[in-house]
Amino acid sequence: MRSKTTRQILSAIVLLISLPNQALGESNIKLRPEIQLNETSLTLVGAVQLAANKYPQILKQQAELEAAKRNVTLQKVKEYNPTALLSYQQVDATHNRLTQTLFGSAVLPTTPGPGPDNVRFGADAFSAAGFIIDWAPIDFGLHKARINYSKAEMHFASANYDLTVLDVTVQAAATFLDALIMKEQVGVAIANVQRFADFSKVVHAQVDAGLKAGADASLADSQLANAKNDLIRARLNYELALAELAFRVGIGGTSIEINPGGISKLTQPDDPQKTAPTFTNHPLTLAKQSLVNVRMANRKILEKEYYPKFRWLGGVNLRGTTFKTNRGDVEAPGISGLFPTIPNWNVGLVIDFPFFEIIRIQAEKKVVDQQINSAQQSYALALQQLKAEDVQARARVKASLELAANMPIQVEAANLAAQQAQARYQAGLATVAQVAEANQILADSRVKEAVTNVGVWKALLANAAVHGNLKPFLGAAAQATNSMYKTGTE
Repeated sequence: MRSKTTRQILSAIVLLISLPNQALGESNIKLRPEIQLNETSLTLVGAVQLAANKYPQILKQQAELEAAKRNVTLQKVKEYNPTALLSYQQVDATHNRLTQTLFGSAVLPTTPGPGPDNVRFGADAFSAAGFIIDWAPIDFGLHKARINYSKAEMHFASANYDLTVLDVTVQAAATFLDALIMKEQVGVAIANVQRFADFSKVVHAQVDAGLKAGADASLADSQLANAKNDLIRARLNYELALAELAFRVGIGGTSIEINPGGISKLTQPDDPQKTAPTFTNHPLTLAKQSLVNVRMANRKILEKEYYPKFRWLGGVNLRGTTFKTNRGDVEAPGISGLFPTIPNWNVGLVIDFPFFEIIRIQAEKKVVDQQINSAQQSYALALQQLKAEDVQARARVKASLELAANMPIQVEAANLAAQQAQARYQAGLATVAQVAEANQILADSRVKEAVTNVGVWKALLANAAVHGNLKPFLGAAAQATNSMYKTGTE
């Protein structure tokens, strides 16, 4: 019985070991599920619009902007809304007292009115209720300065929102163009594999006919395998680029595909940015200037703080007690210990002037002055950065247009050289290595052509980013895409 069980176990192990080899011979085992691309096909304009609507950083800045807007209303309420308090107290305590002067303290409650003739520890009941309104409408501009500070923060949040939208949409467009380059490289790699496959058939036919040495067939097969490896790498890079694009448009983890339209075919688009950029209106400089304004608004508050504070107070209160004074001229019914019965009203003006605050204010002004200086230098740096990027962007646009105009000549020459090399091989005048080199040069030229064609749009994108406005660029991209569809329809 034991030997039979042992044989069954050994048979199962042998079956498990041999099963993978059998399966590989019969069908292709998939080590991971294939990425299923859904119907999400993005154009360049669509990718930018999707990023503007879904990217979390934009939504975060949008929420902060909305909070800053609401904070302006909140600050107005805090500055001009009177302080009002409604209060009721019921206390049981003794009422022994003597005349003395103390600073106010929660530990030592006040005991107004005359006390008893003798010290006693019998408790009396005390009650009080009332309300008070404390209003300070006059403060020599401090209210307005604080409200203006909240408005400056709102404008700062708005400028940061605009800058974030620009940065995110530019990054989305740049990532789309990077993915488009990867897509074009996949197409080039597929064509390269096909050329090497066709050439491999020619070489094998020559070898089988005894016209060429067998080493030529092995070398051709090696070049074909290398071309297939390049295709695998190109597809990997394209999948990674699509994943990055999905993240940049706010749908990370979603399977997408790109629709290049006519972008990669239109190698000489007009520069959509016709006018010179106004750097002071760029979202970056506006954000830096908004920070300067926030610092200035903070200093304005400090300038308005060293003034007397006028407070108007008014209220009504009721008091009650079971304690009978030694004069006996105030009635104190028993119910007044719970419900106050004696009314009073009060109206007054309080002027507070914390004159020693001048020391703190002057010290804080020095800090804020340096913060203002820092913000101004940051603004100046942003201006210089934009001016430098403008020079670089214009140089890139010029160079990319020249490269795009020259690349068809290079590709055509490489294509002709590859055809001639294969013809020379068939005539016995060239080697397999020479044909492979010619085909590789052709593949490299076509990759460079794809990079150069898309590079024109990347240069235009950089130019649009310096202008701080993508609308003309996206209009040109939409026109290129629509023109391809019209051409295809016709």
